[in-house]
Amino acid sequence: MIKYHNNALYNSEFDDIYFNTYEPLAECEHAYSSALDGVNKSAIVVAEAGFGVGLNFFCTIVKFKSLNKKSLHYIAVEKYPFSKDELASIYEQFGLDNSIYKEFLDSYHIVPNSLLRIYLLNRTIILDLYFGDILEFLEECEFRADVWYLDGFAPSKNPQMWSEEFLSNLACYSYKDTIVRSFSCARVVRDRLSQNGFEVCKLKGYHKKREMLQAICIEPKSRIKKQIWFDLPIVTNPKTILIIGAGIAGLAIATLFKEAGFNVVVAESNEKAAQGASSNLAGICAPLITQPGVALGDMHMSSFLLSRQFYKQFGGDFVDFCGCDEYLVNDKMLSKFNHDSKFFSISNDIYPKANIDLAMQIQPQNLCLALAKNLEIYYGYEYKSLKQLQSCYEVNFGNLKTIKADVVIFANGNRAKELFISEFSDAYMQLSSVRGQTTLVDEFMSLNRPLSARGYITKAINGVQLVGASYARGDDDALPRSSDDDENIALVDEFLNNKKPNIIGSNVGFRGYSGDRFPIIGGIHNASEYIKIYNSLLWTKNKPSNKSPVYYPNLLISTAHGSRGLSTSILGANILLDMVLGRQICVKKSTIDALNPSRFIIRKLKKGLVKSSS
Repeated sequence: MIKYHNNALYNSEFDDIYFNTYEPLAECEHAYSSALDGVNKSAIVVAEAGFGVGLNFFCTIVKFKSLNKKSLHYIAVEKYPFSKDELASIYEQFGLDNSIYKEFLDSYHIVPNSLLRIYLLNRTIILDLYFGDILEFLEECEFRADVWYLDGFAPSKNPQMWSEEFLSNLACYSYKDTIVRSFSCARVVRDRLSQNGFEVCKLKGYHKKREMLQAICIEPKSRIKKQIWFDLPIVTNPKTILIIGAGIAGLAIATLFKEAGFNVVVAESNEKAAQGASSNLAGICAPLITQPGVALGDMHMSSFLLSRQFYKQFGGDFVDFCGCDEYLVNDKMLSKFNHDSKFFSISNDIYPKANIDLAMQIQPQNLCLALAKNLEIYYGYEYKSLKQLQSCYEVNFGNLKTIKADVVIFANGNRAKELFISEFSDAYMQLSSVRGQTTLVDEFMSLNRPLSARGYITKAINGVQLVGASYARGDDDALPRSSDDDENIALVDEFLNNKKPNIIGSNVGFRGYSGDRFPIIGGIHNASEYIKIYNSLLWTKNKPSNKSPVYYPNLLISTAHGSRGLSTSILGANILLDMVLGRQICVKKSTIDALNPSRFIIRKLKKGLVKSSS
């Protein structure tokens, strides 16, 4: 609830105001964003403890634009966030209503204890905003900032933010010469910074605040890493990127990498794009709703919100931001929605119904074909093997075709299991292929948005609706079956009103799934080296270690996207781009760990179920 005290935005819990009403933007520029003048880099990273209403963030954008820098990555934490409606009201109250505020609000959604990634100004500005405790924020992020803003409430009123535990770790998230700014000149703050690698001084304040603090990092520190086996790979000299697979996963990767300035090539075994799991006429892109705090649900919510931004930028006419209705047909489904959320509302129909207004209906194949037109793609290139040369990889395809690239990314869907077994010798990888058949029917039901229950029905596209979908693990039959069409129609029987839809076609696709339902995204690990390095994890898994993991250099993968690949494929593209650029990843570290391709062999090693070959 918004509160004001003498016209200033006020927090009753800390008995303090968020910012002064006298020239607040000028005050922010003086105290915080002016520090950017001291950063001699084209790509700037700013971190803030205490995001509040985002005033420092927006002021930093103004400063960033004036300096003609290449990019701004702003990483912040807020434990007590304002809702979207509250922020809109505050911005209106203080006359902060230009386009950048509206662009920010369009992508602003609170996901507790998670990291929200927002792209602004054609992705030249990145905001990573963590909703939660500041110490959890440090555990869940991996970055070093050029500038730190310490803008929490006064130490006497908010001691946790200024704690020894936080300030003693600040040098682990700083470079040499990183600049720290704060309005607080409290002795406890100055002492803790000076005792932990910073040189501290006072600067002239602004208006009624007589002085402010500046600290310069003179001794950056390194963290003691937990679960070092999930450390991310370091990608070197990434100029030419080869992506294997031209479904939505591969094309999303190619699109983002091309936009980031890389030389991108795609190799596809078929004669055109989107012939596998991305070959459907239509599909629903909606978050997997779970009870709060479920890791799988947190991952899917992050991927869904990222996908909305991607589709707004690149989706064109093939994405319909219409929402969807999810019918809760049994107690298990109902229990997942039995909590308050801004992401859905419940109404009653033939079943209780969750109205998911942010959901989308997407035309996967048409979208892929549109994305493919802007990319360099070699069709009829079936992957066979690769060889590491001195400075790059030589990738071999059928009919003696080869492509050389600095980085190779596999996005070849349900073929990934064979790849891990034959090429990378990881017998512990848990991957399977699932056959799915969708049914095309003449339009029989007028829908403003798609619906999902035991099966799903899409909105009509040119007089055709899609009904889906069958699910058959381990079935490799690529031909449509009338029995599957009958099964699909039966799954939506309660919505037919005794009508019999006229079936006009079917489509079969194969989706990859992992053994734990998380996608597989990240660097490809060297399984034999993992076994050598971590063969004692049964006894040492809870102890710190300096034994870094071994990856195949510059080999990455995005696969096992299952039935929600329209969103998790976009997550994969964002994560891999972050990895290659060596920047803060777009989701929290525990989510990255849950996606790491090495997780299955690590679980076996922790249980002592892997025998060393040495």
